Amino acid sequence: MKIEKIYSIGEDKWEEWGKTIADAINDFYRNYAFQPNILEANKHTFSQFDFLSNVNPKDRERVANVDDVTGKTKLPDKEENILLNGYNYCDTEIEFAVDNLLSDKEFRLIYDDEPEWDEPELPVGCPENEFEPSGVLV
Repeated sequence: MKIEKIYSIGEDKWEEWGKTIADAINDFYRNYAFQPNILEANKHTFSQFDFLSNVNPKDRERVANVDDVTGKTKLPDKEENILLNGYNYCDTEIEFAVDNLLSDKEFRLIYDDEPEWDEPELPVGCPENEFEPSGVLV
């Protein structure tokens, strides 16, 4: 089952993006009785969330990294650049996904009981056990 609804961030309300998402989560739950688990927005909207999380001390103090192996929470260093990949509100954990068909300041909340995340594609003719990723790890 998949349920979705589009919301928007008001004009000159970028600084309140976190509250806007929290209000949207509450609205979504009131309307559908399900907590959303995915938030889609375009790259520019997500870049604004990242930017504000880096420059606004109140937003920055709410950001935490969770180690996939240990499950421990780590706060970012003061100089560390924050790139968000999700949002937690009360008991709701939401993963971010890009949809560049959405307008700036617009986001879609989704409840999907069977989300299908895109898996990286292997190059044509390359067996899975021979595939080697490239790039620089930071």
